[in-house]
Amino acid sequence: MTAVLDLGSNSFIILVYDKGEVVLEKVYEVGLKAIKEEQEAFAKASCVLDEIMRELNLKIPIYAFGTAVFRERPDLFQKLLSTFGLKGFVLSEEEEAFFTYMCVDESFEKDLTVFDLGGGSLEIVKKKWFVSLPLGTHVLNSLFDLSLPGARDFEKALDYVSERLPEFHSPVGIGGSFVSLAALKVGKWDLGMLDGITLTLEDVERAREFLKSKTYEQIKQLKIIPIGRERTIVAGSVVAAAVAKREEIKVSTKGFRHTLAKMIENGVITKPWVNSENSVVRL
Repeated sequence: MTAVLDLGSNSFIILVYDKGEVVLEKVYEVGLKAIKEEQEAFAKASCVLDEIMRELNLKIPIYAFGTAVFRERPDLFQKLLSTFGLKGFVLSEEEEAFFTYMCVDESFEKDLTVFDLGGGSLEIVKKKWFVSLPLGTHVLNSLFDLSLPGARDFEKALDYVSERLPEFHSPVGIGGSFVSLAALKVGKWDLGMLDGITLTLEDVERAREFLKSKTYEQIKQLKIIPIGRERTIVAGSVVAAAVAKREEIKVSTKGFRHTLAKMIENGVITKPWVNSENSVVRL
């Protein structure tokens, strides 16, 4: 049995994996991208990790992997590893992109485009190409007025994102915002149920119309999306609308944590897109 921590800008996600099966997967909102002061960020991250460790309460190996916010703050990541006795490392943009892609196309055989939306960045990945764009939900919130109720800059933000997206086809949406929009569509947060759901432009627009009249507290009271996600869901719907304008989105609740959990269980982390001795990662 192995536990993998996905430490992101918006949320921390714990995945417990045993013999190819998911035993536990849970999202904890943290919002680190919006916290500028280092001590405050460490305190918030530590509080969430304390909660995860208490709930996990298992004597098993735990590996932590950081993304965009920790590429900007590597010292904070190392401090968290040291404090909680974790193994792991900060993923490069390339590693995050392709390990995420592998959770839906392990053999690099399919013809699709993965959109992995976090707080700090949007990774767009095909089987032989990727780009990391500064279009994360916290970034969009800092550039536009997407606050609720109202979200008055939605159209302006939509134009901004749409202009920056490359050509793509067969989009797969990964990340909390896509999953949250799927949850709003069906009225329930259930990762097993939400995996594979399709989001059309009409679905995203319906969610936007529903959200824009609500306060943050009213969204919390719905108990459909994780607490804390209410402040990033509109920015997420901007990105989803920009993608869905071109083609409907298939939602995946997985992520790089699934790829890495499987590899760790097999005893080695490899980068199959790299044809060199650097294709093996030592923990």
